[in-house]
Amino acid sequence: MSKHRILIGLTIAHALVSTAMAQTTPPAEPVVAFPYYNAAHAMQGLHQRVLLPRAQAFVDASQALARQTDAHCSAAGSAPPLAAVRQQWQATLQTWEAFSTVATGPVLERRSQRQIDFWPVRPSLIQRAIAREPQGEKAMELVGTPAKGLPALEWLLWTQPVRPGTPACAYAGEVAQDIVREASALLQAETGAAALDWAEDEAAASKGLAEWVNQWIGALERLSWEQMQKPVKAAAPGERPVYARSASGSDAASWKTQWRTLREHAGLTPEQYRAPPVPGQSLVSIEALLIGKGHLALAARWSKALDQANLAMADADPARPAGVLTAAQSLKSLEKLLQGDVVSSLDISLGFSSADGD
Repeated sequence: MSKHRILIGLTIAHALVSTAMAQTTPPAEPVVAFPYYNAAHAMQGLHQRVLLPRAQAFVDASQALARQTDAHCSAAGSAPPLAAVRQQWQATLQTWEAFSTVATGPVLERRSQRQIDFWPVRPSLIQRAIAREPQGEKAMELVGTPAKGLPALEWLLWTQPVRPGTPACAYAGEVAQDIVREASALLQAETGAAALDWAEDEAAASKGLAEWVNQWIGALERLSWEQMQKPVKAAAPGERPVYARSASGSDAASWKTQWRTLREHAGLTPEQYRAPPVPGQSLVSIEALLIGKGHLALAARWSKALDQANLAMADADPARPAGVLTAAQSLKSLEKLLQGDVVSSLDISLGFSSADGD
């Protein structure tokens, strides 16, 4: 196909995609052509522009959480109240999910979702760990994963609120420090990934692209089934479902963060229709890859499916199970489109991807 025909086709692509997004976004003008993106462009933008700064944000938030927890548990007169520690926990959760929802690269290699976000927690294991009074990294390595991480700390802050000067509070501090250690290791690993010249290793870039898309599917499944649909179906008639963040009441915010991250990786903003992502310098989303490869009608269908899912997710309220199920079904439809036409058009093979925990 000649460059002239590609440019004409890409102009038409922009018009189609803009029409598909009209329900939720304004028309993108002026019409511009998209460049061709390869796997190296996608990996460079993902790691440098998205994952690295978010890894740093997670380190910063987890360090603040550890400081707040230690200060609260010290029982000093100026110690922050439990409410302040809870607020920082919620902020840390948001930075974690913005970084790790699509568990690719170091997050996948280190199995960090399991280390930091194992759910459901095991209260009996937490109580056993408190009784052992572990101190420091080596001692915490002997503590089972279901008794550590953000969900365990949530249990210690909400379900069985820790009191200053108690062994439980001291253990909460150790859990927070353990999160900091994993966050720091992730930042170091992500710094290395961001520094790679992905264009020099085409095989690694292609493998990274396939992993990213497969993990996007895994993240969508984790959100739609494990965190939304499964709790609703497991609840007895008339009972409120027990979601992953029910103890802290953070489920709605958690779903929004995860979906916002998924949509960012998957679609384009109105501004990006006017100024397409710069190869190697911006996040190249799944939609951008489709347009860049000339799959114009499919890109429009993908954009429309994203908008439909976005509307459903905006209406997903943990207190209204019917709306939760509707949103989960919309995400399932999106997954079906991705696993079919989208991955085929991007020449990506589907692999096994499952969420951590049990």
